[in-house]
Amino acid sequence: MSRGAIALLAMGAAACTIEAKQGEVGIYRAPAGASGSTALPDPDAPKPVLFLTMQLRDFKKFDAADPTTNPAFHNLDSEKSVVAETLGADHKPVYRAPDNDSPTFGAELFDQWYRDVPGTNYLVSYPLPLVLSGDGLYEFDSQKTGVPDADMDVDRRVFFPLDDGSLYATPFGNQGYKHNQAFTGEIHAVFTAAAGGTLQVRGDDDVYVFIDDQLVIDLGGPHAARGMDLDLDDLSLSAGEHALHVFYAERMGVTGDFMLRSSFALTSSIE
Repeated sequence: MSRGAIALLAMGAAACTIEAKQGEVGIYRAPAGASGSTALPDPDAPKPVLFLTMQLRDFKKFDAADPTTNPAFHNLDSEKSVVAETLGADHKPVYRAPDNDSPTFGAELFDQWYRDVPGTNYLVSYPLPLVLSGDGLYEFDSQKTGVPDADMDVDRRVFFPLDDGSLYATPFGNQGYKHNQAFTGEIHAVFTAAAGGTLQVRGDDDVYVFIDDQLVIDLGGPHAARGMDLDLDDLSLSAGEHALHVFYAERMGVTGDFMLRSSFALTSSIE
């Protein structure tokens, strides 16, 4: 399947199914009984489903003796708010030294988060389903549709799409943990601005959101689930098409979380 831009708006039972092999861009319906956060909503439910390609990069846990590992994963509480206000020419975050007390490992290691580095990360193109909710927003919310988990005797759903045994498991695997909890994700999409638009995100850990290459939400750093709502009227966007770029990281802990809600029908675009 082509790695070019791909998106689908499927209506109820008429939704198409496009099978995708591991590591390919694709739209899929998970087989019955599949584990992981790959299961889509009931295909017979009368709700539109929009799919965005989320490029996930799996990392190994940090080992000081292994130069192919990155110290930001399974290590220190680091790299808080380390992106510049404007994306680079490749539509990737540009590292900046943070103005806080968190440890930081510099531009070269941060650049690995969202770029392919053989031996250090493993790329998977993951189809993220956004369902049209009752309040008119397109929504993916791992707390509603993620992997069931009862860590510390608390029933919850979590965002761990690369777990061993799931449809999108990687050669790195869970590395001795209950979940595969060292990976990043990025989404590139376009939307058409309209009055009264809203965008909502939540993440555990880092979330950075850019519109037209400009930083609009900074939830950087390892932390418990934290969210932010953005009224797009406050940005004074002109009418017409705009670019949305979302960058995510799960770096440690057992409560991975991701939510994206939008009043716009987003169309995936692969940079």
